[in-house]
Parts: sequence; C-alpha cells; structure tokens
Amino acid sequence: MNVVKRPPQARSTPWRLAGLGSNAWAACVSLLLLLGCNTPPLVPSASLPVQTLVREGRLFLRVDTTPPTITQADISLQGSPEVGQLTLYGPLGISHGLLRWAPGEAVWSRGQEQLHFSSLDALLMQTLGTALPVPTVFAWLEGRAVALEGWDLVSLPAPDQPLVARRRHPAPTLELRIRLNP
Repeated sequence: MNVVKRPPQARSTPWRLAGLGSNAWAACVSLLLLLGCNTPPLVPSASLPVQTLVREGRLFLRVDTTPPTITQADISLQGSPEVGQLTLYGPLGISHGLLRWAPGEAVWSRGQEQLHFSSLDALLMQTLGTALPVPTVFAWLEGRAVALEGWDLVSLPAPDQPLVARRRHPAPTLELRIRLNP
C-alpha cells in the first residue's frame, strides 16, 4: 500500500477518499468526482448475505482537523459492522467509490484503483484521519440509542430527521449526519 501525505490546504470537498491525499481528495468520502467510474468485482473474500438490507440516503461528515475536512455524498449501505459495503455517489447518481469490508480486510475502490487495508478501522484512519465507531453507527441506524463514551447522540434517524451524532473526545471532534431515504 502506498501512503501519500495529505496536502496542507483546507479540505471541503466530497471526494477525500478518492486519492488519499492527492488533489482529487478534494472532499473526502464524497469520492464522487470522476464521471463514469466502474465498480470492480467484490474484493473481500466474505460475501454479503443474499437478504441484506440496503439503506440509502445522504452522508455528511465534518472532522474538525486543521483544516477541517467535510465529506458529503449520497450513499447506499448494506451489510453489518463485520461484512458490508458502502457505495458513494456523485451529483449525477454515478458511483464514485466503493468501500467493502470483511474480517481481516477492507478495500477502497474507485474505477480500476483499489487500496487494500487490514481492517475497516485501518481504512477509515487512513482515509478520514480518524476512527468511527462502526458497530455503534449501525445500531444508531437501526434506531437503537446506544450510548458511547465521548459521543453525543443528538437524534436517531426518523422520516423527518437524520441520525446526528457528535464526538467530543478524543480529538479531533466530529459531526456525523446520515439521512436515510424513506
């Protein structure tokens, strides 16, 4: 895996995962810039259950780094904290990135480019610069008000409101919003 340092300029784009520090990163998990990207076949060896629930909606993530990083994208999420995939879409509904994870591996794909990691946590640390509590986020999306040290759960997802959670500590602070489609 090649690691590229993030440039020092401010980040506020929907394509940050796209280039791991290159100018294409221009907005993190929004990775949604290149039109016409194809999604390669499933890379992690574990496959999703046939009857996996697909959740679609909109993601907003602000990480209060210096400079702050903002990620926005339409999403399609399926699976569980152990085995799953998250597809990120651009403004025209074209797939611009795919995260797939299974025990012992996680892959970020964009077009023919693939970055391999030993875990979903490692992928998130490299691409976002911070960890996310993936099992807790899944619980919140299921409507369960699970408490988590250092986090404030502002609202659970409902037809009229998004999931909103804020991390106070450890640094950097962040805000996560996910609005699911009805």
